[in-house]
Amino acid sequence: MKIQRMLIIKVHAFLACLIMPMAALYFVGGALYSSDIKGDIDKQVYEIPLESPFVPELARLSALARAALDQRDLLPPRGQASIAEKKGSYEYRWGDLKRLVVIQPTSDPLQVELTYRERSPLAQVMRVHRAEAGPLVRIFSIGMAIALLVILGSGVFLALGIPKLRRTAMLSLGAGVLILLSIFV
Repeated sequence: MKIQRMLIIKVHAFLACLIMPMAALYFVGGALYSSDIKGDIDKQVYEIPLESPFVPELARLSALARAALDQRDLLPPRGQASIAEKKGSYEYRWGDLKRLVVIQPTSDPLQVELTYRERSPLAQVMRVHRAEAGPLVRIFSIGMAIALLVILGSGVFLALGIPKLRRTAMLSLGAGVLILLSIFV
């Protein structure tokens, strides 16, 4: 079966155009993160009294979180709430890309600590960059990584297939391998 050069060019171009905006977000986010520019997070902590001792029940803690946020005129997150066991205790988490609510028990069984975080746009970019923005972004990130490998592989294939570019492409590919190896040596 003969490889269709035009099909490879079309796939290469389509994937490059499709993932370019998200890839730019990742590259800019990575550059800012490596420069220790991470954005701001407004963190507020409240002690919330309970009518009965703390029990890790999702419905009860969700109602408590909603009531506490309403009472303080804070916007609720849009994500799904969950309870996880953490360090021998339980932690309620409810968040999305912009906001996070965490409820943890305190030493007093009739009181919990509610932490409310609101992230700046730059802090939101960092969460996307680190694939902490939920399962949909995580799946898209994996798809983007695969697409980038296809784009790069098809670019190498196309460059090696053009006689005038073959030598430069092989030298560049060799230099890239040497740079990669120098990182691990």
